[in-house]
Amino acid sequence: MKILLLILVVVLIIVILFVLNGRRRGRPSAAQSLTMEHKLDILADCGLSLSDAFKPEDLLKSWGREEYEKPGFDIVLVGLGMTEEQEPWRNHCVNLWHFDTECIEDDGDYKQIVERMVEMAQGSLPIVNIQDHVDVEKEEAWFSFTFQGKEARVDCKVEDDWVDSTSFMTFVELLEKSDPAKVFVYYDLGGQDCIIGCISKDQLKKLNSQRIKFVPLT
Repeated sequence: MKILLLILVVVLIIVILFVLNGRRRGRPSAAQSLTMEHKLDILADCGLSLSDAFKPEDLLKSWGREEYEKPGFDIVLVGLGMTEEQEPWRNHCVNLWHFDTECIEDDGDYKQIVERMVEMAQGSLPIVNIQDHVDVEKEEAWFSFTFQGKEARVDCKVEDDWVDSTSFMTFVELLEKSDPAKVFVYYDLGGQDCIIGCISKDQLKKLNSQRIKFVPLT
């Protein structure tokens, strides 16, 4: 009797595990392998889409399909956040940026960052009259601008050619003032590069529901 009961318990456990495994297979997550197009559709539904000038196959100029279709979203986000690899160097996605933090060498570098943050906000960050100065040898760096009629200047820490990451808080705070429905977001790639974007707070929730680990930029 005890042996029969033990057999029944084992069979029941096997059946339960089989059913649970079937359910997991029926609901692919971000960690599982999806086609490149499927991943792009998921991101587009969360507010991160290819610009009208590009099609999914344009991303294949940088990496092969097998790279984009590995588990996870890292390479798709990098490809989407890049510029095209030829003139006129258009952004694949207006509000997503594959950003290299080792990028500050001379005048104009912080200005480019400010301009890109403004572009990603798509009208929600009214910054104009952007100026900057960078002299790595003298350890001088700053950028200035006008926001809603008020002039501002941000002094930046100089550490070789690394960006001063604290300077991004300026844009976070100003966006909260000008359009609190939107948020700058960050995706960690585990190296010196990262993904920065600008979406609505509701779209951030949708990304997280897909287990795509964007967090508010801080």
